[in-house]
Amino acid sequence: MSLIMVAIISIKDDDKYLEYQNKVLPMFEELGIEVLAVDDSPRPIEGEARSQRIVVLRFADKEEFNSWYESEAYKAIKPIRLNASNGEIHLLQELNLRF
Repeated sequence: MSLIMVAIISIKDDDKYLEYQNKVLPMFEELGIEVLAVDDSPRPIEGEARSQRIVVLRFADKEEFNSWYESEAYKAIKPIRLNASNGEIHLLQELNLRF
């Protein structure tokens, strides 16, 4: 079952975040991680608008996510993101309906 990652990000330093983005996007492409959406101006249907970037990724499974997130290559660039932004990351099962 696929795993969906949703990141809600407040960018503090555009230049540093761009540096992070330019390093992480090739990783996604190389590893076959699917970028489903990136939006700096999400349109709220309910609730208040957030002036935050929302990123949605799809991983084949938890192992693929962990393999990327815990990799030495990602650990090397993660501090750039942490210094350039604040945010939250959520992991969701692609389909998790219970009745």
